[in-house]
Amino acid sequence: MNILDRVIMALSPRRAAQREKARTIAMHYRAARLGYRNDGIRPSGSDADLAGRNRRMIAFYARDMIRNTPFSARVQQVITGNVVGDGIIPKIQPSKGLADEVQKRIRARGLDLIEDHLDTTDIDRNGLLNFYGLQTAAMNTIVDAGEVLIRRHRPANAGLALPLQIEVLEPDYIDDSRFGRSIEGNEIREGIEYDKDTGDRVAYWLFAQHPGGEWRPGTSPYISERVPAEDIIHVFRAFDRPGATRGVSWYTPIAEKLLNIDDSEDAHLMRQKIAACFAAFHRMGADRKPRVELGGTLQPGVIMEIAEDEEMEFSDPPEVGDFGDFQKSVLRSAAMGVGITYEALTGDLSGVNFSSARIGRLEMDRNISRWQWLMMVPMFLHPFGRWFVEAWAEAEEDEVFQRLIWEDRRTVRLSWVPPHRILVDPAREFGALREAVRSGFQSRQGVVRQLGVDPERLLQEQLQDKEEADQLGLPFDSDPRADVSRKNPTFTDKDHNDE
Repeated sequence: MNILDRVIMALSPRRAAQREKARTIAMHYRAARLGYRNDGIRPSGSDADLAGRNRRMIAFYARDMIRNTPFSARVQQVITGNVVGDGIIPKIQPSKGLADEVQKRIRARGLDLIEDHLDTTDIDRNGLLNFYGLQTAAMNTIVDAGEVLIRRHRPANAGLALPLQIEVLEPDYIDDSRFGRSIEGNEIREGIEYDKDTGDRVAYWLFAQHPGGEWRPGTSPYISERVPAEDIIHVFRAFDRPGATRGVSWYTPIAEKLLNIDDSEDAHLMRQKIAACFAAFHRMGADRKPRVELGGTLQPGVIMEIAEDEEMEFSDPPEVGDFGDFQKSVLRSAAMGVGITYEALTGDLSGVNFSSARIGRLEMDRNISRWQWLMMVPMFLHPFGRWFVEAWAEAEEDEVFQRLIWEDRRTVRLSWVPPHRILVDPAREFGALREAVRSGFQSRQGVVRQLGVDPERLLQEQLQDKEEADQLGLPFDSDPRADVSRKNPTFTDKDHNDE
């Protein structure tokens, strides 16, 4: 009994008895005493942002693992390849209240801007990637570091279709040593400035260059500058825990297992080398002198003569146990910890068929969809869409369009089409999708988006195909007016026999 309990016992025995009873009941919850049995568990009542320097250190470890261990690199490849793929495609959405002709003109103009600016490297501040490559770079950074920054630049008179360029920055650029109050009285925590009244983010304190990079003349890697929050998009998995303002590397729950599997593979390889060592010992009689030369090789079919008092003994290397089952178990745990399938992580499809592969993909597909629609689209692409519309309004030469956009930014917005999902068995799955549309359970546009295709672009391409085929007089099965399968019946063996 501690001092507080003794004081309560002296003042109120009934209250002391209630405390002891409550303590006894709580002890029956074994989950409340896990820390006594497992040294690896560290229960804490800290908030969602008390990662501190551990956040950066975990990111450093994760990047090193990605550089040097194949399964760590594979985790990043699988997640980015499925979430972003070859790009989450923008689609121009005019306001429904506009006239049909105006909507068509806005869509056509917006599509031209997308093709001239986003589909080229003009959108990249460094001039290396198009918008979809920048999405990939951002997603890679989210996986290894847990978060990424997208910074807006507004170049003037650069000969661009839009006065808009973006730059993907690692979270290392944030000066997380900055704490305190700004001149305006705003609170600064870990390099992020919050409004003193509303708590909204108003600025980020960023280094001019990467603090771990080589020094560049004219810059200081350790002096941060204030960048307005309106020019920064901060993307991380905010839904992991309420109140989180920063992200943590996705490798956090699996880093130790991936390192252990890499070390275990090296140890197993060494055991294989030792087990492959084969030595022969030549035991000679007591009266014989050992030969000066040592060593030698065994050759197939060789016949060697030895005396009666000589013997040959061979080493017995240790047997190497079955490493495959252990490796699969660890890799399954790692795959589950990050939200992907074992088959996607390892490429091992030896134990799956169509049904098991499809069932295994269901949970992973839900995770991919969650990362797309709860993180990438609302936190990255929707804010970028607002930047796109603002730049469009500044650069638009058509006074009607410019007035419409400036008066109401909701006149034009961007919607997003995620990359197509790879079908496990197209012959079966396309049939199911076709039946869903025919039965009215899904719309045609919804199925087209599900396959990662923009419905409007698809219709335009189909119209173009139809017009070109009509001009050239080419009939295709896809055109119901031609219906080639009915007009040209199959020439069968019976027809041949009749002739």
